[in-house]
Amino acid sequence: MHEFHQPYTEGKKTRDKVLYGDPDQECTGIAVTATANFDVLRKAVKEGVNLIISHEGITYNYEKTFNVDEVDNEVLQAKLKYIRDNNLCIWRDHDHMHGNGGPFITERLRNDMIFYGTMQELGWKPYCSSNPKKPLWFEIPETTAEQLADELMEKWNLNGLRIVGNKNAVIKTVFFAEHVIASEWDKYDLPKIDAALKADCIIPFEIVDYTLTQYVRDAAFMGMNKVMFEMGHFTAEELGMKYLTRILPQFFNDELKVIYIQSGDTFDYQLRKR
Repeated sequence: MHEFHQPYTEGKKTRDKVLYGDPDQECTGIAVTATANFDVLRKAVKEGVNLIISHEGITYNYEKTFNVDEVDNEVLQAKLKYIRDNNLCIWRDHDHMHGNGGPFITERLRNDMIFYGTMQELGWKPYCSSNPKKPLWFEIPETTAEQLADELMEKWNLNGLRIVGNKNAVIKTVFFAEHVIASEWDKYDLPKIDAALKADCIIPFEIVDYTLTQYVRDAAFMGMNKVMFEMGHFTAEELGMKYLTRILPQFFNDELKVIYIQSGDTFDYQLRKR
């Protein structure tokens, strides 16, 4: 088959690396996912592929401080054992996927493949009204919040969708708000709230509740045409990773198996019985 060698990284400071497993073993195929959770590992083994490209980490952040093989965490050790026993290799592709620079650099040399891939998977390229290398703004055909929520749940394969604001909003303008996570990023949250003034629908790819969420609630209370859909950070990035399966096969002349494995909707929902 194909030999897998040490992957390419951009610069010295990168999160892109082999997280676990043997990168020098023969590659039997590639599975692409947002995060290589236990379910993804199991499905990869069933599919007969041993290289998993994961956008996010797999060790609950222990790797930042500890030798993960020595961490006293039963779940983590079972996961690592499963990787070893099945000869899997987990490669994290995060920074390279997001293109050059940080999330707020406007001059881009390459596509941010998470957002570009999301646009392509949604079929929204004709509606892009911002930089296509990192598409965050879209002018879509007029629809309702309910109709758009149904469309997004279908595209993302979601169990449900958290809806904040005006559920009766008429939507023409959609804004992918990236990360709105406060803490040291506070200075970037206020410009996003200002930008959200122009959007009928805001879709954050990561958010805390006390910033943009509260703005949308208050705007809707005032009768404004404003709604936000929340699906969680890892889930939001699924479509961008899925798009890789359209690109990777060409590098191997379609001789290497490349599949997408959804890491799964993070959330399930129980609605209150009235």
